[in-house]
Amino acid sequence: MSFAKILSVNLKHNFRVHFILAVLIAVLTPVVFSISSLDTRAAAQPIEMLLPFIGTVLLTPIFLPEQNQEIRDVIRSKKTDYLIVCLIRIIYSVAAVIFITGIFVLFMKYNECEVTYRHFVGSFASSLFLGTIGFSVAGLSNSVSAGYMATIVYYSANIGLKDKLGIFYLFSMCGGGEFSDKYLLILLSVIIISIVFFLLKKLDK
Repeated sequence: MSFAKILSVNLKHNFRVHFILAVLIAVLTPVVFSISSLDTRAAAQPIEMLLPFIGTVLLTPIFLPEQNQEIRDVIRSKKTDYLIVCLIRIIYSVAAVIFITGIFVLFMKYNECEVTYRHFVGSFASSLFLGTIGFSVAGLSNSVSAGYMATIVYYSANIGLKDKLGIFYLFSMCGGGEFSDKYLLILLSVIIISIVFFLLKKLDK
């Protein structure tokens, strides 16, 4: 099966609902938080504390179609490696996180908030890492429900422990932490995703 065919089938059957949910989170964020005329630090609050859930709804269900054993068997009977299909899902899901985050930050800019590229990168980093937590647990446990639960537990830990989590703290811009931690979150996300694929490849043999 060609890359274009895999992409088309997955976008149509496995992605649309999750993308709509991610957009809904972005749409509801201004309802929960004010996004008008915010200074730099205040502008970080909505994009760090609510928008990262788009990462959860887009990355956690990467393995969802194969939760059905019959579908999993059919996919594994194809020439294309099952994990290649999952990698393609990861790529377009991350692209969607970037797209939605970018549009939201531009919308805040339009509403006279003091947002910069740091707000975009920071929000993307938190979304990616929170989604990576869900993706990893879902993939290794073969349970998407467990993946969603893991993201809720981790998010709650960030609220309760605050900056005691160090570089793993999702809300560092709100708390005046080091912005470089955001780049580390992105790097850690890539490393964790790579490790999960490596482990799944080993387990699949």
